[in-house]
Amino acid sequence: MVLSVRSLSALALLATCSFGCASSNTTARAPEPTPERTAKAPPVEKADADASAADKEEKAAASEGEDDPRADGLRKPSRPPNDLITGPNLVYMFNFKESAVGQQARERCQADFGDSPREMAACMEKARGKVPVESVRFLKDKSGQHWWVTYNRYKGNLLKWHKVMYRPGEESDDKITLNLLGKDEGIAPMAKVPRALLVELPNDYTIVLNDPTLGAMTYDAKIGTMED
Repeated sequence: MVLSVRSLSALALLATCSFGCASSNTTARAPEPTPERTAKAPPVEKADADASAADKEEKAAASEGEDDPRADGLRKPSRPPNDLITGPNLVYMFNFKESAVGQQARERCQADFGDSPREMAACMEKARGKVPVESVRFLKDKSGQHWWVTYNRYKGNLLKWHKVMYRPGEESDDKITLNLLGKDEGIAPMAKVPRALLVELPNDYTIVLNDPTLGAMTYDAKIGTMED
């Protein structure tokens, strides 16, 4: 079959149009966004800033704790000593184990009966019975007079062992001197009343009295209902 030049030109033009049109109508599309591609990157700078601020606060708190007198769990007295010890219904119970006489007794009993818990306990109880004090109070009566009163158990009864009037003396943040006045009005009066009594307050809940014979005696604060 013989085609004319015009026919060949028409066929070539048709082929070129088909190829070119297909190429021009096909547009390259960007890939559809996926969750991984659309997720925003974390604010690194802000996170670093927050972490840095937190570190600074933690270090500041730690440095304050080193100088804080309450870091060991014992709070320093929050009020003047005379206000604390004369609180209403406040009784200071003798802590035998934490006192010098109790620690000395424990060493002796441990040396003699350390292998027997029962005998060890009996030894400590016997040593405790030799200390004639159960509790102490610092009272202020209606007339404004201050009294130092110690209590001891005798035949099941709690009695006022010593009762001495005092006048509040020199005072600091954690101790006060009581100037003792007059005679001992308790049922077991001291032959000679000392001129003064030093009361130390390690915190709001503890006092320490220094006995000339028994040494440092520790007392724990309790709220009671004893009559003034």
